[in-house]
Amino acid sequence: MPTWFDAKLIDIFVNGLWLTLLLTVVTSLLSLLVGVGAGMLRLSERRWLRLLGAIHVEIHRNVPALVLIIFWAFAIPNLFPVDARQQIFFDNDAINWLSKLTGIPLVYYALAVVIALTLNTSAYIAELFRAGVGTIERETIEEAQTLGASQRVTFFQFLLPLGLRAAFPAIATRLIHNMKNTSLAAFVSVPELFQSMQTGISLTFHATELLLVTAVIYLLLALCMSVLFKWIEQLLVQKQPSPARQAPRGRQPYLQTMVFTDNGGA
Repeated sequence: MPTWFDAKLIDIFVNGLWLTLLLTVVTSLLSLLVGVGAGMLRLSERRWLRLLGAIHVEIHRNVPALVLIIFWAFAIPNLFPVDARQQIFFDNDAINWLSKLTGIPLVYYALAVVIALTLNTSAYIAELFRAGVGTIERETIEEAQTLGASQRVTFFQFLLPLGLRAAFPAIATRLIHNMKNTSLAAFVSVPELFQSMQTGISLTFHATELLLVTAVIYLLLALCMSVLFKWIEQLLVQKQPSPARQAPRGRQPYLQTMVFTDNGGA
């Protein structure tokens, strides 16, 4: 190992990698929850719920993630007077506790990144989940309802597992992309991996070497996530041996029974 890659620089990279992993896990879980919820809104028979889902998807899917991060980090606090801004976003018991827990100096900016990436990624997951639900045969849902299954049972036993399973490969790809988007947190001074690389360059002036190291780390993270998601996909296949099939000719997929269509009309 070269002498310039000393213990201090290793510590900076380890802390940055830890924060990247933390941001990835938190935003991925929140994106799944919000995305599935928004996807179900898009499938609702109530027009105003479909409209809410459409607003979320169209805004947060079409506004770049970096713009969303800067908006939540800087624009939202600027809506408040200076004294109130400091107390609400940067200096209160909750913020100070989170800062001590995570070691992040300006923890609100990390929260802004979590909000922005969650909104951005969940907008894509909502559409992927909706497409997954579209592969479920209409007759499957009708048979369950005929046997007395409530809406809650129908959702948790059929729509949610079958829809997620059908959309899982695409959702997994989106979550890997979300991991790479955590590098955008560097633009609001969150000390994740990319920001750690920039700090290392300013200390050592070895830009090429540190860029290569960072690229390899991101590549390894993506490969590890890919392996993890393939394992989860295999578990889903073993748990539900009957696949969510594409509807054969003469049988309608469940999505076609919804009022909301894929052309954006509500």
